[in-house]
Amino acid sequence: NAPMDKYVVPAVRTIVPNDYSRWIPVLSGWLTKSIAMSFAFYLQSIISAFTSAMIGALLITRTIMSIAHKKGITLGGLIPADHKETQIDEMGSYVLAAMGFIFQWKMNFDMPFPFNILLLPVEFAENFVRWSVTKVD
Repeated sequence: NAPMDKYVVPAVRTIVPNDYSRWIPVLSGWLTKSIAMSFAFYLQSIISAFTSAMIGALLITRTIMSIAHKKGITLGGLIPADHKETQIDEMGSYVLAAMGFIFQWKMNFDMPFPFNILLLPVEFAENFVRWSVTKVD
């Protein structure tokens, strides 16, 4: 809050009438905390999207390998019976994870059109939990 007190508050004091000057530190504190919380929420969205992309992509590649093994598809020995015998599932998951994360990034971590309406109650619940966790008693 020091940069705000040093640069912004003095400039605002010259504009605001003296009767209201006692509210300037309170409002500058709220503004600083609001900006910090918005940044933290956005950063957490990035971390969650990256983690979800990595876990989901690994799940998909291992499932594809399992289905291929059950159907007898080995691609000339490239797909083994157990995913622990190769790193092809990790390599493929990195590509899928990058695609998934880039898609989420371009969507600004929001849901596309038909899903945003269908899942609106879930989004309300998510925001309620998010703000409940950050509530100060």
